[in-house]
Amino acid sequence: MEYKMNDQIVISTDFTGGNICVQKTDGNTIYLKNELRDTQQDWFYWAFCITGAKGKTLTFTFCDKNRIGYFGPAISVDLQKWKWLDNGCTDTSFTYTFENDRVYFAHHMLYHPDRFFSFADRNHLEIQELCKTKKGNSVPCLHLGNGKNNILVTARHHACESTGNYVLEGFLEAYLHTPIENIHIFCVPFVDYDGVLYGDQGKARAPHDHNRDYDTMQPCLYPETRQIKDYIQANNVMYGFDFHSPWHLGGVNDTVFIVQNSEKKIARYRHFGNIFASSIAPDSFPYDSINDFPPNWEWNQCTAPSFSNFLMNHTSCTMSFSLETTYFGTKKQPVSQENIKNLGKCFYQAIKTLCAETAEEYND
Repeated sequence: MEYKMNDQIVISTDFTGGNICVQKTDGNTIYLKNELRDTQQDWFYWAFCITGAKGKTLTFTFCDKNRIGYFGPAISVDLQKWKWLDNGCTDTSFTYTFENDRVYFAHHMLYHPDRFFSFADRNHLEIQELCKTKKGNSVPCLHLGNGKNNILVTARHHACESTGNYVLEGFLEAYLHTPIENIHIFCVPFVDYDGVLYGDQGKARAPHDHNRDYDTMQPCLYPETRQIKDYIQANNVMYGFDFHSPWHLGGVNDTVFIVQNSEKKIARYRHFGNIFASSIAPDSFPYDSINDFPPNWEWNQCTAPSFSNFLMNHTSCTMSFSLETTYFGTKKQPVSQENIKNLGKCFYQAIKTLCAETAEEYND
């Protein structure tokens, strides 16, 4: 989509992850709505690009609430490096003076697939194809290590939730530095790949989203989840972790938390939470197990179809859960690209410690 504000200024979504609808303009003020597309409930993701406004000051106002976080929009000139505007903002509007010919704005710090491909290239990793999406795109995946036991890591079951990719990248980087003996890692970084590319919300997609496509009584709707289920059923998957972002902001949504999904294994979750908390480094976004979601509380229903619930019921699985990482953080501890990547490194160290404690489970 391109909207010409005048002969020079263009508002565009013609890039990976683009999502916005211009309602109207009034002088230097632009009124916006994000596109829900086939999402069945109100959601908050948006991203757009402005070109031709160098030297101008524009105000952007959203017609709906819950569209702008604590620090205003995330801003980038290359879709790779992001920072918060952090001034002149309210929860529905922000004002920006342009110093560049092209500037990207987004609800939060996006993670472009090219960043993952560059990560793989730098580390001499071979990206393979999981499958083709419904729209014919090739879904990337990675295999690391040669152990007989598997750790399965995924992100973007909901297309807009890009904080999970930073955590996942940190996890993989730490593994490459100090791999766990006798462990193979299977990684699917963009489960809803079409949604990532085209800027969909992904959450609550009709008739159901990718993370609800794990119903044992129904065939899979999406080829990506079908391949993941087949992999789980054909392999000895000891651990499975699905990296997510929570709701827009407020309360526990400003933290990092584990979604516990088994009352029978609550002691294991609490033990791992303590290990994870003790593994947090000073340069990492913090984690405190006090924020973890207990099983069968509020929206966390253990019988609901999801990746982590499906894997938890697999006979080989020792532990499987979603890790939710805040979009913004708090005023005292804002999210950055680096500190949530470092969170992934700390998460890996916790997994490594857990594996060392239970070595007999994967060395027998």
